[in-house]
Amino acid sequence: MIVVPLIASFAYALYSPLYQGLPDMTERVIRTTQAVALIGAYPPTAVLGIPLLFYFRRRVWPSLANCAMVGAFVATFPWMCLVAFFGPDEAYTGDHITYQNGMMTWWGLLETLKFLAVTAVFGFAAGGLFWLMAAAGVKRKPVSETVPSKVFE
Repeated sequence: MIVVPLIASFAYALYSPLYQGLPDMTERVIRTTQAVALIGAYPPTAVLGIPLLFYFRRRVWPSLANCAMVGAFVATFPWMCLVAFFGPDEAYTGDHITYQNGMMTWWGLLETLKFLAVTAVFGFAAGGLFWLMAAAGVKRKPVSETVPSKVFE
């Protein structure tokens, strides 16, 4: 289970490698994988993913859809918080202004939504990979066996 964020980071590094100044594409992918894993994958997994795993373990059946949706949430939520609460005074993407006078512009909103959608897709895939590695063989039990009911006592 500890390799799932690393695999997701590697997939993102293949999709969008950083470090344009490095001469070799392999080195760019390796460095991007390290950066994404250490900043964007393992901290959200430790802070959000593991507590959600323990919370949902006895409440929700670990289906592919459930694991994938939680993976998308875990990947996207920290970036949504950063965008909502922090922003520069001015920023540009190409020729377009994304922040002006500390406020996000419409173009900035579109760029942010695009980034969050890509992040959610990779989180969705990581959640599916988690299901494949950890939860695919889990047998479904009746609710009465997993959650003690105090209604009839």
